[in-house]
Amino acid sequence: MLRVGVSVAVAAAATLALAACGSGRLSHDAYVRRADAVCSAYSAKVKLLTRPTSYGAVTSFVERTLPLYVSALEKLEALKPAKEDAGAVRTWLAADRKVASALRTLRAAAMRHDLASTNDAANALQAASLSARQAAGALGLETCATP
Repeated sequence: MLRVGVSVAVAAAATLALAACGSGRLSHDAYVRRADAVCSAYSAKVKLLTRPTSYGAVTSFVERTLPLYVSALEKLEALKPAKEDAGAVRTWLAADRKVASALRTLRAAAMRHDLASTNDAANALQAASLSARQAAGALGLETCATP
């Protein structure tokens, strides 16, 4: 009887351990709600910043925007989408990482006072942002897909 009791206890413990781990994945709707909430919080903070019109202003804008963007991206990366959404989420977050990279490139160009590089970087940033918004829209996100 003790063996049966131990076997049942081990099986119960294993089942509990697996249940406690869980997938931690969010349903599609829950993921969309949480991701859009992160994007909404980011947008609210960035709207308070003045759009740059000079090299110094571009540098300052990126230095204030980039940490907010990276923080939002980290929060989005921490969300676990439903398995069926995982590929689309990877695509979207990869596009968002390109936006962060484009912001860094823009800052560097503005710091050099290089007009051609600053324009190229601004164009690359716009293209990366468009790709990220399109990927967000494909997932059904609203706030994250809005410029």
